[in-house]
Amino acid sequence: MLESFLDACPGIYFVASPEGVITKANQEAAYAFGEHGAEGRSLLEAVHPEDRGDFQALWSRLPEDGKALRAVSRLRGADGRDQAFSWSARRVKEGSEIHAVLLPAAPAPAVQPSEKAPERILRMLLDNLEIAVSVVDRNGYCTLNEGKSLTTSGLGQNFNLGKCLLEAYAHDAVILENVERALRGEDRHYIVEAHGVLWENWFSPVKDENGEVIGAIGLSFDKSESKRAMQELQNRLNLIERQQEVIRNLETPIIEVWDRVVTLPMVGVVDSARAARVMDDLLTAVSRQSARYAILDLTGVEIVDTATAAHILSLISAIRLLGAEGIITGIRPTVAQTVVSLGLDLSRVITCANLREGLRLCIRRMHAQATADASVGTLV
Repeated sequence: MLESFLDACPGIYFVASPEGVITKANQEAAYAFGEHGAEGRSLLEAVHPEDRGDFQALWSRLPEDGKALRAVSRLRGADGRDQAFSWSARRVKEGSEIHAVLLPAAPAPAVQPSEKAPERILRMLLDNLEIAVSVVDRNGYCTLNEGKSLTTSGLGQNFNLGKCLLEAYAHDAVILENVERALRGEDRHYIVEAHGVLWENWFSPVKDENGEVIGAIGLSFDKSESKRAMQELQNRLNLIERQQEVIRNLETPIIEVWDRVVTLPMVGVVDSARAARVMDDLLTAVSRQSARYAILDLTGVEIVDTATAAHILSLISAIRLLGAEGIITGIRPTVAQTVVSLGLDLSRVITCANLREGLRLCIRRMHAQATADASVGTLV
């Protein structure tokens, strides 16, 4: 009975599943679409790729109450050529079948868009810039999803086409919140990582002439390359920081040359910043090792400025406050002239010609102190 009715229909008649799989078709469908209209084939296969998203979005949202939806789409016929068809489809009440009727649409006059036409400009932007554009209707279904960044990111063109973003990203609170708020009429800007890509997104609502929100348009930039560049820069900064830490450790190599005797050989230019680091490191070593003597060897220092000379003498005073004795060795003539020109009091500073003499002085004094302590112990 149904087959007779379908064959009697002068138009192209299909019965299909919600997924678009053809379960029945009349003779007109076979004439028009050949194997593409055969039972078991997907009706979507015949739809032109550029129209497939809109077709699928409408097909998947046919009302449950049997109300029909109508549209015009391009489909490939049995002769292999694409033709525009006006189609109407409705879902069977209390069932899953969908009945669709197609009629050839009057061909629209071919109009070649000018270079300034919005559609041509948009196409150039989508094809050449690292962006993706998404259009969603008021229910959150994506009716357009194109852009170069979809290809370069590995997702592919039309990745979200036909999907309800509110369902597809229900697990992602950031995306879900921003899409919902855009569909409520708010302009949104947010950055989120999805599908292994860092996206910067702008979503703006689309309103009709009455001011009612009928959808939203989203513009997305692939920020992954910027993120990689920032991460590479941060890695280089971390490397530089580690190298600087090594340099700082090398420029203040505090060595315990004898029991309770530490020495700090300095080489190169000593400025105020380096002198301040030397003070911190040497005082820490004197306190930690309970040093009795601290030798500051300036043999490798060619020149110091006036502020640095004052720092060095302040270091000797600080060492004395910790209960140790500071000794300066290896002062060069240029350094000596700088210290003298400042008029600094050197009367309480112990100096030696070189490190060997400084160490000999320390050993001699410690030996004398040990002998004196032993004598006192014998008398007691």
